[in-house]
Amino acid sequence: MKTPKLLTLAALIASPVTMADNILVVLSDVSEMKLKGGYDYQTGFYLNELMEPVKIFLDAGHTLTFASPTGQAPTLDPVSDTPGHFLDESKANYEAHKALLNKLQLTNSELSPVLSFSRVEQIGIENYDAVFVPGGHAPLGDLVANDQLGDFLRYFNAESKPTGLVCHGPVALLSSLDNSKEFETQMKSGSGAKPAKGWIYEDYNMTTFSNSEETVATQYYLGGDELYYWPQDALIKAGGNYSRGAEDWQPHIVVDRELVTGQNNKSSTGVALAMLELLDK
Repeated sequence: MKTPKLLTLAALIASPVTMADNILVVLSDVSEMKLKGGYDYQTGFYLNELMEPVKIFLDAGHTLTFASPTGQAPTLDPVSDTPGHFLDESKANYEAHKALLNKLQLTNSELSPVLSFSRVEQIGIENYDAVFVPGGHAPLGDLVANDQLGDFLRYFNAESKPTGLVCHGPVALLSSLDNSKEFETQMKSGSGAKPAKGWIYEDYNMTTFSNSEETVATQYYLGGDELYYWPQDALIKAGGNYSRGAEDWQPHIVVDRELVTGQNNKSSTGVALAMLELLDK
């Protein structure tokens, strides 16, 4: 049975599809991160990385459930609130996606439909047909070593259900390591991180925000400060088969079994479309 919040989201879009899938959209609660040099960086989800897939999923008639560790309204990363991050950089496209964000009231502290991971557990993870995680730097703050998210991902992996992540979002895959907390601590300290054996995504082909793109982001977005570790390095260290596109800031999507990953913000649309193909199989 759908919860009232799910019914509300479905009513907002008025889908014509009768056999809709229920896609779990995982968000971070983090709005500020302390960087390696001590700078407090304002962060959150990237507008296009969330809303391009959300619009594609809703236009295809699917039901969406939004969830975060504690169920609080997520924060929009102010850096991302521009047309230039979208695949279609037109002002009209930006405004359409921003209007949808406002319609869904995701960032409204009183009316946000975002559920907590504990509530998702109560509903039953088996009631979801796919999972999607957008980027922004925020997933590095509270998704890398989240045990509940790790359990969710193990379920989607075991059931071969589409699992999509884009840009910095793929770091959330690390939550499914048996020693995710220890691994995260080791990555932050630079002390030679050692993943536990048997990672469910070991040897999967995958991508995430590249080190060369991170170098640019460090200079222009992080005020010269830097993250404790970079997603590309962490996924390689954990056992993933990393690839990147021939050019930075261009779409690069990798599909391996149920896993769909996108390298950067320009890859968000491609990740969503690839997930729809998997759902249709």
